[in-house]
Amino acid sequence: KILVMGGRLHQLVAASACLLLITSATAEKAAEVDNGHRAGRAFSLFSIVQFPNAGCTASSSSTTYGTCYTATECTTKGGSADGNCASGFGVCCLITTNTCGSTVSTNTSYIRNPNYPSSYTPTSTGSCEIKVTKVSDDICQLRLDFQTMSGFAASVGSCTDKFAAAGQTGSDPPSICGTNTGYHMYSEFGATSTDSITLTITYGSTTTAKTWNVLLRQISCTATYKAPTDCVQYHTGATGTIQSYNFAGGQLLNSQYYNNCIRTEEGYCKIQYKESTGQTPDTFAMAAAPTAAAEASAGGCPVGFLFIPNLSSDGINALTIPASTESFISYQCGGAFGLDGSPVSIALTTVTKPFLVGVYTDTTTTLTAPATGFSLDYTQLPC
Repeated sequence: KILVMGGRLHQLVAASACLLLITSATAEKAAEVDNGHRAGRAFSLFSIVQFPNAGCTASSSSTTYGTCYTATECTTKGGSADGNCASGFGVCCLITTNTCGSTVSTNTSYIRNPNYPSSYTPTSTGSCEIKVTKVSDDICQLRLDFQTMSGFAASVGSCTDKFAAAGQTGSDPPSICGTNTGYHMYSEFGATSTDSITLTITYGSTTTAKTWNVLLRQISCTATYKAPTDCVQYHTGATGTIQSYNFAGGQLLNSQYYNNCIRTEEGYCKIQYKESTGQTPDTFAMAAAPTAAAEASAGGCPVGFLFIPNLSSDGINALTIPASTESFISYQCGGAFGLDGSPVSIALTTVTKPFLVGVYTDTTTTLTAPATGFSLDYTQLPC
């Protein structure tokens, strides 16, 4: 963006006229005194500052993000200044909306509930749609970070309230509910410049107070940090934690069908998974009814399962019989992450790439408590 620094136009004109008179009166003497340097000197009437519309961090919070614009641009785009950027020549512009039927056409924007940060309880059931359009033709993905999401009612796995994102590819993330603060999600726009993503918040409960604050960031098709296509969650780093949606709410959800993908870090060839330590609630309960034992046989998890291809103790050597009925395990459900029929949780490893954790739950089965879902810690292992 370009800023023209100086006074008003008529002041500049007057100043220029005076400058020309002074220059005319002293030109001869200046030529005598400094003739050798005159040709290399120039005087600019305008100071021009250029800066990109880069992302910025708001002054009010280190976890709130905006885009660097001029103050005028920020106002035009419906945003509000929250700190400075570009060495003070720009403002960190925070753009938010809580209006149903609105269109978000800027990057690094937020959708929030009415009266945020206070919670919101709708007076009637229904839905609220917000459309996100591409900021440029080369955009492929939308990353959604649920900085706050709580109070979306769920009962035995079924969402009464729900949040959904739908693009134009026909392959969309699952609808989610419950508590998902700190989780993220990727949605695909589609190939054409006019493709958009519709965010729908459905109100099924008029008694539950809900809060949401969702950061929206668009990702170029050529960005090195773009998630692989159809990865609803994308994790980076040699170590990390993967959780089912609403794990924080203690309830596995129905109608989940998506992939968690993990970027293979340089110098690493394997990945090990185990139940998370120091977490509550139960870190692995993928069953319709309470059970303690793991279920890890092909076809043994009709209601819901995790798909992690070719797990064994080291990812290379087959599991032994009778400890396991299969040489390599690819499905996990039941009450523990481990070998089929055992209540003991163990660490399992795979060398199969890309590294992924697929999630499936059916649409109708009642998921009786404590069907909490899963929380797995992963560690990539060097080659």
